[in-house]
Amino acid sequence: MNPSTFRNHSLGLKSILIVANNEWRAFTTNKGVLVSMLMQPVMMYGLLVLALSTNISSVKYAGHVIPYNQYALVGILAFFMTTQMSQAMYRATVDKQYGLLAIKFLNGVQPWQYLCGMSLFPSLGFIFQSIILFILGILSSGIYNVVYYFIALIFALIILEFWSSLGILISTKISSYQKRDLIITLVFIPVSYAAPTLYVLPHHPPLLLKMLTSINPLTYQLSAIRSIAYGNFNIASIGIGVLITIVMIVATQIILNRMQLTLSER
Repeated sequence: MNPSTFRNHSLGLKSILIVANNEWRAFTTNKGVLVSMLMQPVMMYGLLVLALSTNISSVKYAGHVIPYNQYALVGILAFFMTTQMSQAMYRATVDKQYGLLAIKFLNGVQPWQYLCGMSLFPSLGFIFQSIILFILGILSSGIYNVVYYFIALIFALIILEFWSSLGILISTKISSYQKRDLIITLVFIPVSYAAPTLYVLPHHPPLLLKMLTSINPLTYQLSAIRSIAYGNFNIASIGIGVLITIVMIVATQIILNRMQLTLSER
């Protein structure tokens, strides 16, 4: 099919609501995903971080001496953004594999509207996990400042669009769940653990670690989120986080505009 057939007409903002409604129903009916999202904060913060905090009482970060559990909690918050990338990939892969993507585009859904609607699933998942993490943090004195936490959460929802768009972009290049799982393993794990989510980056890190963190978008996003969560509001870090998000959204929209549409995978 010629992709130009869906560029000349649009359902308008109604198309965002149509796509978002499908994602809302997919999210609320997928009990397995909800249970998995519930267990992640419990396992990562409730078990791992609180266990580590018995040996690591505090860390120094940006001029602050912060209890380790407060430092790691923000790292886990950022970590959850990257895990939602897999959800965006899964939802977009389903659309592509069963021809739903082509049907949506050919019936007046523009690529930018598709991105907006498809972001609902990972956004809901992230909010759900952030609330669970907040409750655990309150119970364990892991929240540095409640107001700053929710401001950081709002900013993280904006940055989440980077990972949602990246997941959708990757899904345009894969045709099976096996390839999706392989990409998640090869990309998601190194990106998530190379960033200083649970550790403080030393002043003179090993060369390999320095290289991985310097090219890792999560490093810069995490720096911005932490600056908000601790009340520093580093404008440079926040600006970088927003900029790379915009670049990813634009790049994904361009790919969606140019991709070949098919009603079934070959």
